[in-house]
Amino acid sequence: MQMNGRLNLTRHVGALSLGFFATLGALVFGEEELPEPRKLLFFDLWKLDAWNQIELLPGEPRWIPEATYVDPAGPTRGVHFPTVWHDEETGKWRMVHSLNWSPFTLMAAESDDGIAWHPLVVPDARPTGEKLAPHHVFTLPSGAGSGAYRDPRETDGWRWRIFARQDGDPVIERALADPNHRWHEEAKAVSAGGEKKPYLSEAVTLVSHDGLHWELKTGGAWDWGRDDWFPEPPVFAFWNEKAKRHVMTVRPGWGDRRQCLRFSENLQEWSDPELQFQPDPLDTEGPLGMYGLPVIPVGNGAGYVGLLWIFHNGSSEPVNSYNQFFGTMDAQLAYSYDGIRFVRGPREPFIRLNPMPEPGCTQVRPCSLVETETEIRIYSEAHRGEHGRERSEQKQAGDEPLGAMILHTLRKDGWMFLRSRGDWGSIQTKPFVLWSPEIRLNANAAFGEVRYQLTDEKSQPIEGFTFDDCVPLRGADEMAFPLTWQGADSSKVLRRPVRLEVRFRNANLYAFEMAHHFLDAQDARLLKDGKAIDFRLFDF
Repeated sequence: MQMNGRLNLTRHVGALSLGFFATLGALVFGEEELPEPRKLLFFDLWKLDAWNQIELLPGEPRWIPEATYVDPAGPTRGVHFPTVWHDEETGKWRMVHSLNWSPFTLMAAESDDGIAWHPLVVPDARPTGEKLAPHHVFTLPSGAGSGAYRDPRETDGWRWRIFARQDGDPVIERALADPNHRWHEEAKAVSAGGEKKPYLSEAVTLVSHDGLHWELKTGGAWDWGRDDWFPEPPVFAFWNEKAKRHVMTVRPGWGDRRQCLRFSENLQEWSDPELQFQPDPLDTEGPLGMYGLPVIPVGNGAGYVGLLWIFHNGSSEPVNSYNQFFGTMDAQLAYSYDGIRFVRGPREPFIRLNPMPEPGCTQVRPCSLVETETEIRIYSEAHRGEHGRERSEQKQAGDEPLGAMILHTLRKDGWMFLRSRGDWGSIQTKPFVLWSPEIRLNANAAFGEVRYQLTDEKSQPIEGFTFDDCVPLRGADEMAFPLTWQGADSSKVLRRPVRLEVRFRNANLYAFEMAHHFLDAQDARLLKDGKAIDFRLFDF
């Protein structure tokens, strides 16, 4: 796919979005195609028609100090781009990370609980050059990498991949041997005694079947860059189940600290990079960069959450390099319902810096977002030194490690939540349809109460499903509390327009889970006449 100029910021994502939704719009689903239950999460208040005495708040990730990990093979080098997963075969938690930004030096670790970590010996892993320790599994000479992407579909036979860059002698050698290489002429000049230009760089891919044994792939489909586009790490990726596409989060260019998306069905052909985030009129407190964007699907189809690295690089000193290079880094919440268009949530840190001098007191860079049955785990690269000053401050600190992996935990579905102001608060949803009778609530009412009722679209309570009929959540903290009414069968309200109205005090509401679809007016008319509706079009 060719671009007009260096970066097409609008054309392709518009075409992809229209094509995707046009395909869905051509489908009409009947009784046999009912959806699975999914979460109603409170990223925003769009699905509510009314609310009173409530506030919408960001979640509160909790730092777990005992999960901090410093690699014993290089305690003063840091833990870069930690990728953490729960291994189904062994039942263990595993991690790979790099000791360095460059050369990218992958090390392995293991844990019984994802909290207490130790190096994982991988004796048959033979990295290029010297093996630094028994848990050293791979080295990319003259290269920089990112977090690892676990492909749920194993599209081309590989479960894991890392989108990386390599420069220097390895690139010159490949370019010299290939007359069609973009840098062939420049490599010939270097071979004849010319200067090694710093721009002699190319995109490469690292692949693995198990996350521990890695191979370098170059050229062709493994070169995820372009002849006229050279972004630097970090690069992350996720699977968009709604669009059936892989999505890459990547920068517009080298030193350009904004965020783009790219799309691929096969991990070989990628769309043009499409600009997603850059500073806007609300970002006036000082220069900032948007450094990286790991993303996780949430709520069984409810949407996608990203943690946007915010580089605070303002300074009272004049800029003495190509761009701002020094400063602190934290992370803001971003979300998307379709995995194509993202929104920045509250303009405040979601993962805050730790107090000085704890790990992460100057930089916290989330890399792995892992959801368990009860919580969300956020594993981050953490620093005590500012960006651009890590090495100099490490020299000053001596043997004291300034870099580590740290963990924050968050309540399941707890990205954003509703809280009552003062005493009783209330919410009322827009009209929706239920496809199955179960509705479950994730809420903490350990010292409060939640009551609920179903109404028609005109807000008239449905007999048997009123506040007086409900079995309230009272004095309990529940992640999957079933909404029930005394003597009423919820199957009576299926396939008809309803609203959910909730009153609560001294409680936090995190999510509802139900097989549902929010209706437009035409949907409601069709349902009332017993006709099928296209519930998957814009079903988020």
